Amino acid sequence: MSESLLVRVAQIAAIVVCIYRVSSILWWLVGMVTAHKKGPNEADVRAGSRLKNARRLRRMTQAELGDLLGVTFQQIQKYENGKNRISASRIVAAANALGVPPDFFFDETEKATPDIADTSAEMRKLVDLIAAGDALEMNRHFSNIKSPALRKAVVSFVTAIATAADDQP
Repeated sequence: MSESLLVRVAQIAAIVVCIYRVSSILWWLVGMVTAHKKGPNEADVRAGSRLKNARRLRRMTQAELGDLLGVTFQQIQKYENGKNRISASRIVAAANALGVPPDFFFDETEKATPDIADTSAEMRKLVDLIAAGDALEMNRHFSNIKSPALRKAVVSFVTAIATAADDQP
């Protein structure tokens, strides 16, 4: 082999070693980035859950809410699952579309101002309770009862059962 060919092979070998080192560093960096990737934020998950509960209570589909907010139903799914954060402007738009105050989507401890009306906390508690599977089904059926007297009787019946259940150990 000629000396120039040996020099050329040595240069190529040096380049291959450099490429290998650079690719190793790049793979290490990719690993570091994915290892530090954050999961869903707890507050985002709670806000998304409340968004879903309020939407279901309004009997609104994800597509319908998405149309009102100017996003796809897939984006609504991501909001509801806490995968994507919902912006402040979209929170306000969602609150308007669902007939709840914007602070409905947050816990008392997450709010910026401490003097928010208690009705928001009560509404959140009510929506969380009603959104439970059996409670949601019961409310759907209850809304079909047209007679005020019959509705009052059902409420009295459920109140009596709840009171009796409170007395049980």
